[in-house]
Amino acid sequence: MFKKLAIAAPLALAMASTGAFAAGEAAHSISLVAHVPTNGFYIVPTDPDLVNKDQDMSYQPATGKMRDVTGFFDVRNNSGSVHASLDSVPKLISGSSSIDLQVAINNKVLTLTPQEIVGEAESDVNYRAPLKISAVGNTFTPGDYTGVVAMTFDAVPPAGP
Repeated sequence: MFKKLAIAAPLALAMASTGAFAAGEAAHSISLVAHVPTNGFYIVPTDPDLVNKDQDMSYQPATGKMRDVTGFFDVRNNSGSVHASLDSVPKLISGSSSIDLQVAINNKVLTLTPQEIVGEAESDVNYRAPLKISAVGNTFTPGDYTGVVAMTFDAVPPAGP
């Protein structure tokens, strides 16, 4: 009798476990990333979706203009100013058509040449700099456009005496 019970008990347990899985199971994984900037220099968007998701610049028939992309970057450099530049000419492209873009941070239009966007005094504490990306012109060829605005930010030490 004991042998039957010993064999039957593990078998019943295995069947019960299998039955629990058959009723339904769900598993999920969440990818995580984290960045901890140095206290002395950082440039981070106040809304991570600004750099993590596609931004819609679609044409707005009511206004006759393309939608602007706006946001803010928190800027800090404890030992100098912050300069920025574009890595390439910003455009929206659809086949052979393109729409030129203007990129401004802290109300300063960026170019391929680095320029100061936040001075020494402002960047010594957490400074919130506005970003605005807008289409240049007011006549646009119909199409589905894509593009990328790539920028580089530099911590620039104070000028010597």
